[in-house]
Amino acid sequence: MKGFRAILIKEFQHIFRDRKTLAMVFVIPVVMIILFGYAISNEIKNTKIAILNHAHDPLSYTLIEKVTSTNYFQNIKFLHGNHEIEEIFREGKVRLVLVIPDRFEQSFYKEKNATVQLVADASDLNNTVTLVNYMQTIVSDFQAEQNVLLPNMQPFQINVKMEYNPEMKSVYMFVPGNIAMVMVIVTALMASITLSREKESGSMRMLTITPIRPIFVILGKILPYMIISFFSAIVILLMAVFIFQMPINGGIALLLLICLIFMLTAASFGILVSTFAPSQQVAMIATMMGLFMPTMLLSGFIFPIENMPWILRVFSNIVPSTWFIIAIKDVMIKGAGFVGILKPFLILILLNIVLITITLQRISKK
Repeated sequence: MKGFRAILIKEFQHIFRDRKTLAMVFVIPVVMIILFGYAISNEIKNTKIAILNHAHDPLSYTLIEKVTSTNYFQNIKFLHGNHEIEEIFREGKVRLVLVIPDRFEQSFYKEKNATVQLVADASDLNNTVTLVNYMQTIVSDFQAEQNVLLPNMQPFQINVKMEYNPEMKSVYMFVPGNIAMVMVIVTALMASITLSREKESGSMRMLTITPIRPIFVILGKILPYMIISFFSAIVILLMAVFIFQMPINGGIALLLLICLIFMLTAASFGILVSTFAPSQQVAMIATMMGLFMPTMLLSGFIFPIENMPWILRVFSNIVPSTWFIIAIKDVMIKGAGFVGILKPFLILILLNIVLITITLQRISKK
């Protein structure tokens, strides 16, 4: 027992001496429970939608009041013509438009047959289907309330139009996210390991005293993984087009440019992590928690960002995958040009500059 106690005490001492690993052991469960507790939810709240009211009669305003009184749709934008629907979808400001036709009240009371239309941005299919279901429920409740006063009325006809994805294929949602995940795994994870391996083997000092500038040291380390990741992204795109018949409505050159910018961002993050991590294992865990998990949970890939608490919504804006997925969806599905993705493009460039600058400072100090 004395030998066992000695080994046990020695191991605990070793654990408590390695403060970075110890902190990670305690931090990871807390971070995971927060992310999974708050991010994993398909419930929709306070979602931005638009309303196009052609009728402008009392019944249409009553329906609008019913829609806006819920917790589901509170950020309402009112449109003035059908031409604005395509524009607002391309800008990514809303995912759903409620269209109330002319003579809405007359159709309901006199003809006993009223119709409303839901136009949805189906590029993000899971969230859009949830939005449509919520809106259909609200309209049905409104119909039931009116039937209390006027029995034997015909139920509203709700026409649903799915923009960008009329066949409602889930591949439209998963391909952009899968490309982001592959790039994170191949580029960021491997880049974080490569410098950590140099530090563990003792060859990092040799790299820092060579006459090569630090920026070229970094490029030499990450370029092989970027090339592998780039070809992986091309394979995914080819499979999406030729196997799942997913269209590429925008420019292929612009699409590949966005992939390159994101790969550089992911690689820069991985290299930065490796400058802090004392070992390959710590670098791997830090990259998984710092980029892989946010890509899966906080980028809008699977779960809607607007459902999250404000602190997670703020954090999602600095997750590179958030802006990459927005840009690649806009190019592939909506056919956006460079101007259409200028905001996510500039944010990715800014994140690149920040990450590379901090990494160069860290390497120079070492």
